[in-house]
Amino acid sequence: MKQLSAIIVAVFLLFGTLFYSLPTWATHISESEIEQFVRARIDMGESMKNFFRNRKPPQFGPEGGPSMEELRSLETEINKHIAGILSKHGLTNEFYLERRAEVFEDEEGVQKFLSLHPDLKLRYEAIPKSRGRGGYGH
Repeated sequence: MKQLSAIIVAVFLLFGTLFYSLPTWATHISESEIEQFVRARIDMGESMKNFFRNRKPPQFGPEGGPSMEELRSLETEINKHIAGILSKHGLTNEFYLERRAEVFEDEEGVQKFLSLHPDLKLRYEAIPKSRGRGGYGH
């Protein structure tokens, strides 16, 4: 009976350890994924700066700003533009938005990659920071 109890305890400990360590295994971020996301972010940041620079200013209507139709059109245009940039890096808008928080939370991994690529580090640091509204910036 003592042996059976010891076996049961050992099994529970084993499964408990596996259960609690699973999230760590599932969220491991590889160096290649960090590179992919950093390069995509740099390209997006640089491209969006030019995207807005080359646009005519929004037209203000009686309500004091662009119409909802104009805003939706701009959102569609931006998403299409971003999708083109992300596709060059093997990413989609949805996957990038879903995974970016995890990837960029690995600040040590991002800084390690940037330290190996000083040219990219300068470009990365020149990108405007996101205001945290679900956008694409860092």
